[in-house]
Amino acid sequence: MQQVTWSAGCGTSPGLSSVQQGFPRQRIRTSRRQGRRPLPSLCPTLSYEEPSVEFVCRASQQAAAVQQDEGQQQEGNGRGTTQELVSIVQFHPLQPAQFSEDRLSFSEQHRIRGYEVDANQRTTIVTIADLLQEIAGNHAVGMWGRTDTGFANLPSVKDLIFVMSRLQIKMHQYPRWGDMVTVETYFSADGRLAARRDWRIRNALTGEEYGSATSTWVTINAATRKLTRLPEDLRNFFLRLSPQQPRHAIHPEETKKKLPDIDEQKQQYEGPKQIARRSDVDMNGHINNVTYLAWALETMPNDIYESHRVCEVEIDFKAECQAGNIIESLCHPLGLESSTSAASSSNGSSNGNGTNAADTLPTFLHSLRRCDDSGCYELVRCRTKWRPVGV
Repeated sequence: MQQVTWSAGCGTSPGLSSVQQGFPRQRIRTSRRQGRRPLPSLCPTLSYEEPSVEFVCRASQQAAAVQQDEGQQQEGNGRGTTQELVSIVQFHPLQPAQFSEDRLSFSEQHRIRGYEVDANQRTTIVTIADLLQEIAGNHAVGMWGRTDTGFANLPSVKDLIFVMSRLQIKMHQYPRWGDMVTVETYFSADGRLAARRDWRIRNALTGEEYGSATSTWVTINAATRKLTRLPEDLRNFFLRLSPQQPRHAIHPEETKKKLPDIDEQKQQYEGPKQIARRSDVDMNGHINNVTYLAWALETMPNDIYESHRVCEVEIDFKAECQAGNIIESLCHPLGLESSTSAASSSNGSSNGNGTNAADTLPTFLHSLRRCDDSGCYELVRCRTKWRPVGV
């Protein structure tokens, strides 16, 4: 009878019987000879007796024969092999997040998850804003490393934090559940106190562009919450990692347009009052900017919300709020406005002023306010444009 020794490494387990391991039912005795060094394998290996090789080979051949018989039986029953029972054997792998060769931009791939889409399996503008914010943070971490506090704070100047003061997104179409997207981001100086960050969103497999975005960022003191100038040496360091020639994802003429005031005389839509939750607080210690966008969209009338998608959004962040604050949301229509991102229709009807009807989109102005005993204070103002579904 063979003597075998167990040791770690080959995929079988000493806690299972020989039958459970797939070997023929027989007795296996473990050698206890004193002073013998354990063999470096979890397979049943010979204690100096070579016939175990034949034993293992015979067991493998028997298992292969059983598997082949089962496959032939399935084919005979019209069921086919198990390989034919699945639609996608392997999903495309995501490429590592990385800088470009010149280190002047940063790209990351993302597979759209089931909880990031709406009832039509399409991502929403809120999902896109979340994705942009995440990749901007990863770009910052890639430049100067991770810190223990704040949202991608500077390790050398921990009392400064970066905050977004303005965001503009233009979407031509929205990715679907399971789609792989590539988001590229880069930044540049925007005056002496601010920086501009741009994004381009593409299909990772085809290269088709879904949309683009731009934003303005400033630095504030984490304790006083007041605007603070970035130290000159750090500013110069960052400029070395930004494109030397302008790369505007959205043309400058289309950005930083003044958002009008809410007209109390126009038809108003009032959304449900929101209570800022503790779970809405981000790593900078205030309500995350994407949360404001989600709140603003709750004011939209159902006939537009159900039949249209946001194709453009411009947001001015004016003040911050904390968990427990009560937020009121208002919006009113601005009428039909032209959109450079709207697809022109060759057979679309004219609206009477020479502009194709497919190029004019319903536009709304939104305002979010924090209200307490001392009054109401505007937190966010934004403008949204909506394209009919399917256009």
